[in-house]
Amino acid sequence: MSTGIGTWDRVAAMGLVSGFRDGLIFASDLFFWNQGAYSCAPKRPCVCDKCFSRSGAFHSHGRYRRWVKTLRAFTLTSVRVWKHRWFCLCCGRTMSAGPPDVLPHIPFCTLVVVLLLWSYLDGGKGTHNAFPEELGHSIGARTLARYLKRAKALSLKTQQVIREVLIEQKEPRPWEECFGSGLSPPESLIVRHPEPSPAAKLWRALAMLLQGSQTLSASPCLLMARARAKAEQRLAPFLI
Repeated sequence: MSTGIGTWDRVAAMGLVSGFRDGLIFASDLFFWNQGAYSCAPKRPCVCDKCFSRSGAFHSHGRYRRWVKTLRAFTLTSVRVWKHRWFCLCCGRTMSAGPPDVLPHIPFCTLVVVLLLWSYLDGGKGTHNAFPEELGHSIGARTLARYLKRAKALSLKTQQVIREVLIEQKEPRPWEECFGSGLSPPESLIVRHPEPSPAAKLWRALAMLLQGSQTLSASPCLLMARARAKAEQRLAPFLI
């Protein structure tokens, strides 16, 4: 799939930073190639998603491979990753965990989901033509609308977790450095979704992520991985 510079220039104009070039698999040193798929070091869950026990009593219960679509050099790329299974000693059931940017039942990594949501929220277009042309072959308007509905329902929780992660990264430097000019949604979004609205909260959450990543010179996918790990420790939903 070729990458059109013009399209990505327009995406950059909407506020996306250079960290959106690669997904977490290619932007970090967390992953390694193992037996036909990318893998990361297994991390024992803190909480069972079945019985909600916080005992941390888990046994490794194998692993399985699944496909996920991520970004590599601004190009949507399908890769296989290993997901690890864990057996909870409290309830006798299994759960899967990791990698940190692979969402359950979602074929795209968190970076692609953020790209889709931000393109709609900040781009002033509808769901049928909001996303970059390079992603249009694999993602339809219904998919974007479904993700948007789920993300708006979790917008406040997502915003809170992202804010906590940025504060932790910024200390002891002043938090106000990131958002000295405030965070006001674009007029095009306010017209479509008059405030107060979940869409505006979601825009602020993603704007906080993008502007914070620029201030910290950190990839958005790394910050998202930390935010999701924090949410999982609380058994709280995150993003979508």
